[in-house]
Parts: sequence; structure tokens; C-alpha cells
Amino acid sequence: MSPTALSGGQEEEIVLTEHLNAQYEMSVDAVDFLGGEVDRNYRIETSAGVTFLAKVQKDKDLRTLQWQEAILVHLASRDAGVSMPTIVPTSDGRLHSRYSLKANTAIVSVHNWLSGTELIKLPSHSDSLLTDIGAKSASITRALEGFDAPALHQSHHWDVTRSDRAIRSCLDDHPQLAGEPYVRTVLEWFNEVQSKLTELPRALVHHDLNDNNLLVDTNDGQQHVSGVLDFNDALFSVRVAEPAIAGAYAMLRKEDPLRALGLVVAGYQQVQSLSADELEVVYPLAVARLCVQVLTLTARSQSNPTEYGTRRMEHTLPALGRLLEIEPAAATTYLREARGDVAQAKVI
Repeated sequence: MSPTALSGGQEEEIVLTEHLNAQYEMSVDAVDFLGGEVDRNYRIETSAGVTFLAKVQKDKDLRTLQWQEAILVHLASRDAGVSMPTIVPTSDGRLHSRYSLKANTAIVSVHNWLSGTELIKLPSHSDSLLTDIGAKSASITRALEGFDAPALHQSHHWDVTRSDRAIRSCLDDHPQLAGEPYVRTVLEWFNEVQSKLTELPRALVHHDLNDNNLLVDTNDGQQHVSGVLDFNDALFSVRVAEPAIAGAYAMLRKEDPLRALGLVVAGYQQVQSLSADELEVVYPLAVARLCVQVLTLTARSQSNPTEYGTRRMEHTLPALGRLLEIEPAAATTYLREARGDVAQAKVI
């Protein structure tokens, strides 16, 4: 087949294969595109039977790439009780490489493959798994202690402590979304706790423990978190952002979403206790994160609909509707009792 007959994806896979063989001394047998909203992610199989993850990033700011690499190097020396990405250097020791495809230059990072199934792909989540999500989120925050970079003190669209700004940004660009029934309620709930955020303990947090970034394995019939992906949204933020965000995505596809959040919070507190003030903001922050996701993906779909966005919206919007039926005060009371046997805690 001539190069002109190749699709863009096929041509990129061929060029990527040649690049990996040359720069990483691999013998690539298969390249499987996994998707990605910004980075293009590929599963790489070699003739030696080893699997890698290749991340192809176009137009990447070098300073951003450097701290993202540095955070993985830092984590490689820490034990969080869960597997995390480790960088595979080029044959001459570089943490990333570059190649050209037509008029574009791409940056390639190669990581060791982490085993496990994404949380989003599992048909059901056990209580022990949800508890483990909370415990692992606290362990990850501890593993991040001691790392710093100027970019991590800046905000971005997904900053959960500024969810109101993200919501209003979506509404400014797409005013018709302001009529959605959940928008006003979520903003009211967020505004009621926003002033408390400045007084809460702070830490460097992963900040995006969503159901695509958590990998799960089963041992002796018990589900547990085996791996964590994608530290690209990490921020110095309120410490409680971690269980709030992890808990937000744990509530998806649940008949009793608050109970799922309670299990995550209980697991977190097995590793790190949360104050009464922190517990008060968990629920509004979790609901705000889901609202930001719904609005962001809805807005993006107006001009650039993607399979990723459609899949994410399938479960997020129904969950948000259920959560609007639970008042924050009742949720906080529940979460304060969610220590140990969460099934016994009652919503009042």
C-alpha cells in the first residue's frame, strides 16, 4: 500500500513503530490505538512479549512536560501501595523523544504498562473496592509529599475549588446551558462552602481519580485498586479534593450514590482523618465536579463531538440528577457517620 493510500491513523502508527524501534531499541510487533482526548495513547506489544504505553503529544509546552515527567520520577521512589506509571527512557537515557509526521512534530513518552481493568469498564464495584479507592487516594497524596513545581500552584479548568468559574465559563460560551435544571442548584451548593475552602489543609493531589484513571484487579475474589494513571491534572489544592473527586466518579452507575461516596470517604479516613470542616465540603465539591464535566463535555460536543464525550456523559448526567435530590446537610451528616460499616449510616 502506498503512503498516500494510508489513513492518518495508519500512517502515524507506522511512523511511531519505526521511531520506537530506532529510539528505544524495541522490536514492535503491534500498535493498538487506545484513544485520548488530548494525548494519543497507544498500547505497544514487542516481540519479546513486553507491553508498553506510548503517549504521543502534539504541541506540548516543554515546561509542562518537564514537571509531568518529574512527578513520575518522584513517585517511582515512593511506595503508595499501588502501581503508577514509570517512564521508559530512550536508548540514550532521555525521558522523551520527538518525531515528525508530515508538518507536525510530536513528543513521545513511553511508560511501563500497568495491568488491570479501568473502573469504568467493570459492570459492578464491590464495597471493598470503593473503600480501597478512598484508602489509595489518601496513600497517593502521601506519596506526592515533597514534590513541587511552579505550575502545580496554578489553576486550570478542572480545579475543583474553582468549579463555579468553570461552570460560568461554559455558560458564557454556550448561554443555552444556563437553563439546565442542575446549574443553579449546584452553584448554590458550591457557593455555600466556597469560603471555607481557604481554611482547609492543603496538599499536592492527583486531582483526577476518575473511573478511567483507576485500574482494578481481583485477588481471591476481592476487587482492589491495582494502578493509577494520569497525573497531568495534579494541583496543590485542598487535601479533601482527592476523596471528593474520587468519590464523585465512584457515585456513577450507583442506585445509592451517596452510599458509594461514603465508602470512599471511610476508606480515605483509614489512612488520613478528615476534619469536620473537610467533611462538610466533600459532597458539594463532588457534585460540582460532575456538573463541570457535564457542562464541559456538552459544550465541547457542540463543535467537536467525540466518542469519549458521549461515553462519559452516558452515566454522569443521570447520577447528577439523583444527587440533586439529596440536600448537602443530609449528605454531610451521612458522611460524618461513614466510618467503618457505611451500610449502617442513614440519610436523614
